[in-house]
Amino acid sequence: MTFFDINLIVKDITPVRLEMYLLSSGWIETCSISDKAKVWHRPEKKHFDLEILQPINQCLKDYSQRLYEVIRSLSEYENRSALKIINDVNNVDSDVVKIRVISPDVNGGAIPIDDGVLLFEKAKELLVSSTLSTFKKKRFFSGSWPVVVKEFMNTLRFGQTERGSYVVNVIAPVSDFSEKEFPEADCSITRSISNNLARSLGATMIALEKYEKTNNLISFEGAISSGVSANLCDAIIGMSGASKSRDVEISIELAASEKDSQEILRKHRFTSSHIPILSTASEYYKGNFVIKNYEASGLVIRMDHEPAEDFGVIRVTSAVNGTDKNISIQLSLDDYWEAVKAHRPGYQVACQGDLHVTPRSAFLVGPRKFRVINDSDLFNELS
Repeated sequence: MTFFDINLIVKDITPVRLEMYLLSSGWIETCSISDKAKVWHRPEKKHFDLEILQPINQCLKDYSQRLYEVIRSLSEYENRSALKIINDVNNVDSDVVKIRVISPDVNGGAIPIDDGVLLFEKAKELLVSSTLSTFKKKRFFSGSWPVVVKEFMNTLRFGQTERGSYVVNVIAPVSDFSEKEFPEADCSITRSISNNLARSLGATMIALEKYEKTNNLISFEGAISSGVSANLCDAIIGMSGASKSRDVEISIELAASEKDSQEILRKHRFTSSHIPILSTASEYYKGNFVIKNYEASGLVIRMDHEPAEDFGVIRVTSAVNGTDKNISIQLSLDDYWEAVKAHRPGYQVACQGDLHVTPRSAFLVGPRKFRVINDSDLFNELS
């Protein structure tokens, strides 16, 4: 077991954090030695002889040495490295989001510089998207951030990277909610955001699996209420690297200083095969998507035809995923004049094709099987 220079070990450890760690790990304070130290034991009978002498006065000459001995005792008891113990003590009052990218080209603990920069940028975007969706569920976030989001993001910091393939740690110190901003919260803003991130990652995976089975864009719709957005999808895509070839594993470790009894899966792995589907989901949330073999039906609200052209374009109002869209359809002249006739008495028309949708337009590509739905047709369909 390797131990480190004493000054490095005690650099960030405070008596308060160490005490919080011992309490959260089940140690029991049995007595104190004036203002110099506290004595801790294990509650289990078989381990009761284990003793930790925690220094609490940082002005003592042997404070560093005593703290070193505590770290060594905890390392031996927990059978974990001193570095992991130190990290957990320092982060005892912080939730930690670990983002691991997995690929043969990062197995050595290094990553190409451009992908490394991208990884850190997208790690930040992941936390931004989760913070925004904690307060409001949306398909796509754009524009400026609310003040509370800015304040929370300013508390975050990147921790030391780790091997295994390549791991980035985002440290989120526990922060309290302002009741004015989020009155229903019964926990810290940090924990609410961490839980929201865990739920949204789980919902993303469920949506991906549904889409793989059905190839239906509606698979992504239900995930929005769980905090999934285009921003979240883009963050995961970016973390897979410029070539989009790495697996991405995201895990959330909760601060020991704040209890949480919610049963939420806190580790999720997205493989490189998921990345194209995440791209499809992102475009869908942004309003850019294609629905194959779609039948548009509705009233004709506009007609355009130039005398020299052998086609005409109509615009039909039709519901697309629960939202009315004005769909443009280019028709042969025979079908176009049928649409003109249907417009006058207010008959609906229907046409099949591949529907291409953007936030501002919708167009039916490869139109076929155009028909007018008159009153008798409607009666036959209802009967």
